[in-house]
Amino acid sequence: MAIITISRGSYSHGKEIAEKVAETLGYECVSREILLEASQYFKISEKKLLESIHDAPSMLDRITHGREKYIAYIRAALLDHVQKDKVVYHGHAGHLLIPEIRHVLKVRVIAEMDERIAFVQEQRKLSRDEAAAFLVNEDKQRARWTRYLYKADIEDPHMYDICLHIGGLKIPDACDIICTAAKSEAFTTTPESQKTITDLAIVSHAKAALKEVCDAEVKSIDGMVYVEVPAQRIRRTGIASPRLQRHVRETIQDDLTKEILQILQSVPGVKKVFCNVERPYYS
Repeated sequence: MAIITISRGSYSHGKEIAEKVAETLGYECVSREILLEASQYFKISEKKLLESIHDAPSMLDRITHGREKYIAYIRAALLDHVQKDKVVYHGHAGHLLIPEIRHVLKVRVIAEMDERIAFVQEQRKLSRDEAAAFLVNEDKQRARWTRYLYKADIEDPHMYDICLHIGGLKIPDACDIICTAAKSEAFTTTPESQKTITDLAIVSHAKAALKEVCDAEVKSIDGMVYVEVPAQRIRRTGIASPRLQRHVRETIQDDLTKEILQILQSVPGVKKVFCNVERPYYS
């Protein structure tokens, strides 16, 4: 059993290949469903989540880090699926969302631009020039997205286990290659790797749940969750005695600790939380 991620450019037959591979192997095939589940669980609009993995980051995203929050939500939903094993994911950048999992079979599918243009013309009823411009823009958006969030080149073959060129190689051939590779020992789930995925899913949900509250380092060992929150800077708002300043810092520290514990109690798989919030300091 394995986990398969299929990365592809727009209109490169990736969806068709993913569905055929999943059908052949008896795996679950997911893509857009991940966005819907993340939207429902974290109460965020599906449109915002879609934009976060499609559009290139704006200057506001870079300042506020808003996009990272949405990516955390999507990653948590994806990990919920892959911890069940036997999954084919063909959404954008799946291999980048779960890089820690070693037995993921990472596939890149590419197709000739002329074939992609013809496909877009048929699907979207566009002229050849309009279809070409559409694809160029789509490819640029994905490339910029990957560079910004992961400092990676989406077309770098070193990021994948298999790169398949649909042209001379037909879709059934590509499916056969992927299915054969998925059955190899290198991509077989072991008890240790399954345990890693379970803890990753817990950590991902915990980090996503805490995004609105604080930046925290989170790790999980068999459901025992450890949270570290670095000291935050707070601004003085007038003249206050050292005793009052210390009281304010302690109150902030205690309140944040209580809020973190309360939030993480509802995260699936969490057995116990150990939380260390460093006391804030005045700038």
